[in-house]
Order: sequence, then structure tokens, then C-alpha cells
Amino acid sequence: MSASMENTGSTSAVVAKGLSKAYEIYDKPIHRLWDLILPGGPRCRQFWAVRNVYLDVPHGSTVGIVGENGAGKSTLLKLLTGVTQPTEGTIQTNGRVASLLELGAGFHPEFSGRENIFLNCSILGMSQEEIEAKYESIVTFSELGDFIDRPVKTYSSGMYVRLGFSVASSVDPDILLIDEALSVGDEHFKGKCLNWLNEFRERGKTTIFVSHDLGAVKSMCQNVVMMDRGEVLEQGDAEGVSDAYLKRIKERGDERLSMLNRGETEYPRWGTGEIEVTAMGMFDEEDKQAHVFQTGRPFAVRLEYKALKDTAQPVFGLGIYRSDGTYVNGSNHQWREQPIHLEGVVAGEEGTVEMSFDSMPLLAGQYYLTTFLYDHSKASPTAIDHREHAITFEVVDGAKHQHGLLYLPTRWRMERRSGGEITRAESTS
Repeated sequence: MSASMENTGSTSAVVAKGLSKAYEIYDKPIHRLWDLILPGGPRCRQFWAVRNVYLDVPHGSTVGIVGENGAGKSTLLKLLTGVTQPTEGTIQTNGRVASLLELGAGFHPEFSGRENIFLNCSILGMSQEEIEAKYESIVTFSELGDFIDRPVKTYSSGMYVRLGFSVASSVDPDILLIDEALSVGDEHFKGKCLNWLNEFRERGKTTIFVSHDLGAVKSMCQNVVMMDRGEVLEQGDAEGVSDAYLKRIKERGDERLSMLNRGETEYPRWGTGEIEVTAMGMFDEEDKQAHVFQTGRPFAVRLEYKALKDTAQPVFGLGIYRSDGTYVNGSNHQWREQPIHLEGVVAGEEGTVEMSFDSMPLLAGQYYLTTFLYDHSKASPTAIDHREHAITFEVVDGAKHQHGLLYLPTRWRMERRSGGEITRAESTS
């Protein structure tokens, strides 16, 4: 599948036609040697990491590439930078190209940060005089301090990003290619880089970057390319393609987590057994069972039960946990201003218990539910059917308006006073 985006400029920054990259996969290393010296080959199979991609990127545009792991995004960037050569197709770039690919790519681990700056800037086409003139500004931007004279093999992932981005930005490229590297940087340096990228874009330069941060993609990009299994599935305006990608993530996640939840659980379940929870599920705003939800959208949790014995005062509860075990919230139908009391449930009774939410309060991440069913007629509530880690689910947040664990609806007000005039603005989210 191929797609194109409208070229709004007279000259394109990057044009790729029929771009494909195949790798030879050998089951055993010796088979590669046999192919060189023995008849009867080839003894390999081809894996197409990128297949028949067409791109036409106008000068001055910012293009995001999105897709799940293994979609071919990084291979595409390597092809565009010339790090690897295409099996089929052609690439044309117009202008100086700089790239920030995998962490440490292009760095010699035994060399110091200082030596790697001179080495990389030379590779990117800068003269010795240019490098010396810009050296101090590169070090200042990187904020590495005394670490600049230490071998880069001693650097953390964040320090690699600082050095790599500082070098890539120093050559004043016309086209900048970034492969998810900023995702491991600290928030301070990430903000510094995003400010630089905004200035870069305002100067009419071209940026192509791979990112899983759809908030950054929507805010920075005019166009987005969505890839899957090496092909371009969709290409167009940032809002439309990002929403299509979110929908795709949800469908894939629902399928994956549904299989996970159907499997035999290793988590404990205990209780006296007077009432059994026979089925449970999470449901989206369309009342479809799902395992992936979007921040801010309605959802519900539904339990089906059957009473095997008479029970005086059963109480159903639900606990929400982050994947690392952080307890997010616990609730039941009795701890309410207007409680629901289940008095005298008799053997043979069946029913449904539902807890619904007007808005998913969690931010992006993976979570799980623990279900509680306890007998509150006794002095100390006794477990009837307690299930740890009963449902695993995932939350995606395309807006990325907030960070942390919970989405909190907020209202911002601003008042500006200048020259006797007052202007006010208000925003809610």
C-alpha cells in the first residue's frame, strides 16, 4: 500500500518512491557461509521491513511517523538518512540532513563526549573551524558539564540523548530526522528540545520524527504517516491519522488483552463460596466489551453472580490498581451516601452488579481490577468470592494534556494588564 501527502511547496525536502527494504533471515549462521561456497541456495528467507513506501515531504513541514513496534518506522528513517540502502526504490533529499536515531548511534564508546562531538560533526559535514566555533554552545546546550571529558560508554541513556541532540542541532540542518530518542530524556531537557524544534520549524526547516507520543504528534505535525508491517496504511492530516491510529491501538489491544484474560490466571481467588461471580467484563461507551479505553470516555464494569447458598448481607466491591501494584481506588455499593443494601440473598438467585464511570479518570498505562465480594453481616467482613488481578486493561490518552496517574478536570484563568488595558482568558479541560 502506498500513499502520498500534498506537496504545498515548489520543491520537496524528501521524496521516496517505491521504497522497500528486505533482510535475509538465516536459521543458522553457517547457512550464510554455505550460500557463498555451496550450490543449492539460497538457504534464507526474506523479511520485508519496509515495502513500497511513497513519500513526498514538502520543505518546512513537520511529519510524524506512527505505528506499533515492528511496523517499520525506524527502518524507514534509516533509509531516509542513508544509514542503510534500499532493496528497491529511490530516495531524494534536498538539503543538509541530520539525524538522531538509536541511542549511541554514531558514538564511539571509548571516546569522550568531546571527541565524539568533533567526530560526529565532521561526519555531518562541518569543517574543523566550524566545530571549534560551535563547540562551547554544543556543550552548553547538552548541560553535560564535566562529563563531556568522560568516555560515552559511562553515560546514561539520558546523557546520550543530551549529547546526540546537541550535536544534531548544531549543524543547522535543513532536514532533521528523529527516532523516538527524546522519549527517554528528562522532562527539563525534553522541554528544551521541543522549544528548539518549534523554533526550527518556524525557520522553515523540515522535521520527520518517529514517536508514540500522540500528543506531541498532534501538536507539532501537519501530516502523519501510519505504518504497519512495513507498509504505509494511512497518510494525511495529523488529527485524522492520529485518531485512526488510536482506534487501531484499541482494536489490537482489545484482541491481545482479551486472549490474556481468557487464559488460566496465576492470581489467587478465595472465599467461602456462598455466592459465585460467574462472569465479569469491562464495557465501553457503546456497551461493547473491551480491554482498552480512552482517557475521558465513559466505561463500566459489570459482574454476573449466582447464589449457591443463602447469604445475609453480601457486598460487591471493586479495586483499581496500576500494573506495578499501586492502589488507585476502591469502592463498593454500600459505602455510598445512598447505599444499596443486598439483604437476604437466597440460594438460586442470579443477578448483575454494575459500576459505571462517566469519564475514565486514568491517564495512559496498564492497570488491573480486583473484585471483592464479602459478607458484611459478620463483625469482621468475610470473603465470599475475592479475585485478585481479575481483569487486565489498558488506557490510552491521545490528547496528552496532563501527566501522571489521574486526569483531573481543570479550569485555567489568566489576566494580563498592560498600558491600562486588561485582557482575560479562560480554558477548561
